[in-house]
Amino acid sequence: METFVVGATGYVGQELVRIVSAHRGFELAGAFASETRATLDLPGAGGVSIAGTEALEERVASASPGAIVFLALPHGRSQELAGALLGLGARVVDLGADFRFADPAVYERWYGRAHLAPELLAEAVYGMVELNRSQLAGARLVAVPGCYVTAATLAARPLVDLGWVGEGPVFVDGISGVSGAGKNPVEGTHFVSVNESVGAYGLLNHRHTGEMVQNLGREVLFTPHLAPLSRGLLATCYLPARPGVPAPELLDQLRSYYWDSPMVEVVAGPPSTREVYGSNRIRIHATLDSRTGTLLALGAIDNLTKGAAGQAVQAANLMAGYGETEGLATLGVWP
Repeated sequence: METFVVGATGYVGQELVRIVSAHRGFELAGAFASETRATLDLPGAGGVSIAGTEALEERVASASPGAIVFLALPHGRSQELAGALLGLGARVVDLGADFRFADPAVYERWYGRAHLAPELLAEAVYGMVELNRSQLAGARLVAVPGCYVTAATLAARPLVDLGWVGEGPVFVDGISGVSGAGKNPVEGTHFVSVNESVGAYGLLNHRHTGEMVQNLGREVLFTPHLAPLSRGLLATCYLPARPGVPAPELLDQLRSYYWDSPMVEVVAGPPSTREVYGSNRIRIHATLDSRTGTLLALGAIDNLTKGAAGQAVQAANLMAGYGETEGLATLGVWP
C-alpha cells in the first residue's frame, strides 16, 4: 500500500520513515518536508529522497485510491491540507492536534486559533487504538493522540471505566525526553539547559490537558516536566478513589481490561522509560494508597513511538486491514 510521510525531516517524521520502511504492507511512496533536502540522514532508511510539500498533492493524485498520508506537522498545518488530500482519495493520519476534538470551540480554547476545517471534525476518528479499535477499520481521517495524553489515558482510563474513581480532579505529572519538544532548536532545549536538570513547564494550561479531560471525563491538573533524555515519557496519575476499591485484584482487573491489547503490558511494579525505549508498547502499573484514598496509575512509553509515530502506524494498520502490531516493535531496546 502506497504511503506518504509529510514532515519527514522532524523527529516524529523520521521515526515514521523508519517504521514504514520496514513494514511488510506499506510502501514508502514519498517523503516530504517544508524545506527540500536531497536525502534524509536516517540510519537504516537507505537515503530516502525528500520533496517539498508543493509536490504533495500531485504525487498523491497519481497514487492508488486509499493511499495513506501521515501528517507529522506543527499544529495548525494539517487542517490546511487534509481536505484536499481526502478529496484525492487518500486516507489521512494526522499526528498533530488538528482533529483531536469534535468541537471546534474546544480546539480554539486550547490552541488559541479558529479551526480552518471544522466540517472534517465529525468524521475524524480519535486514533487511540486501545479505546477506538472498532472505529478505525475503514476510517478516512484519524487523529493521533498527544504523547502525554497516550500515557496518562491508557494508565488511568481503566480505573475510571471500572468505577473506582470518585469525585474530584485528577492530577497528572508527566516527564518527557527532549525529542518531545521537536527538532527546531530553542533556548530551553539546548544541551546546557537540559543536561543534569529537570524542570516543569506549561503550568496550568498545557495543551494536552484538554485531551486528558476529554478522555477521562474528569477535570485534570497536568504538569509536564522536561528531563535530560533523548526519548521516553512517564506519566504518573493521581485519582480520588471510591470506597471499596479491590486493591488486591487491581492489577488482575487491569490485565483483563486490556486482554485484547497486545501493545499494553500491566506490570507488577513501577515502569521506567528505558523498558520501552524504541518500542510501541506501554507498560502500566497501578496501586491504591489507602492512607490518602488515592489511586496511583503510571504509564511509561517511548514518546516518539507509542506516543506518536508507532501509534500512528498502529492505527493505520487497522485502517488498511492489517493486524495492529504489523511493523511495530513490541520489545524495548536494552541496554
